[in-house]
Amino acid sequence: MSLPRRFLAAKVAMKAFRIVVDANCMKRIWEHTGISGNKIEVIPFGVDTNLFNPNANGKYVRKGLGIEKDAIVIVSTRPFFDHYNIECLIKAIPIIVKKHGNVFFMIKGKGPLRDNIRRLTRKLHVEQYVRFSNPVPYSRMPQYLAAANIYVSPSFIDSTSVSLLEAMACGLPPITTDISGNREWIKDEVNGLLYPPKDHEALSERIIRLIENEDLRKRFGERCFQEVRERAAWTDCVSKMETIYRSVI
Repeated sequence: MSLPRRFLAAKVAMKAFRIVVDANCMKRIWEHTGISGNKIEVIPFGVDTNLFNPNANGKYVRKGLGIEKDAIVIVSTRPFFDHYNIECLIKAIPIIVKKHGNVFFMIKGKGPLRDNIRRLTRKLHVEQYVRFSNPVPYSRMPQYLAAANIYVSPSFIDSTSVSLLEAMACGLPPITTDISGNREWIKDEVNGLLYPPKDHEALSERIIRLIENEDLRKRFGERCFQEVRERAAWTDCVSKMETIYRSVI
């Protein structure tokens, strides 16, 4: 954010009764501008756990994409923009398929870098392992997540990622970049794996590890669902927002 915009944002924030952010890392940014932490509330956007949960069925998505029943599927649902760094995931694929050939990467999203990413898969000769998928209606997203075994978010800038929370709610074990926004939800070796941003070799090592350890995938997935249900259920988040609105009316 440019200096004039920061000044304007801080000026507006000073006059606000409450400021709502979706992550503690965002709260710290506001505090560094001189805003009192007492009027900053941290509330994630939340996930509808009636829709996103481990009972979602992804078999028809797999069939439609021509993915074998026993294949391991790694999914990313981040858009094709620079800071989401889908390129890092694509660069990890050649390392992974040398060791495990029965894998597919479901890359779901759109954005200005989509053609570049497609060209990179061809350059690395891994296009046969990748299934690109356009955005679908919100109600169908759980089916696409349920079609996967592992979730990856290679973004090097983030606060609380709704895409991550949706995957966690569906019981997917996540591999995410080791940045502050992700660390608020993923504890390394507890409910997922973290890796250094932009390090495709580190990412490939962690994907291979989860491919080879079904029990670990299951344990991470169960803990992730519990985390979302306790901290980011949609109804709870909406209720907190309603309380804030009432307090300032």
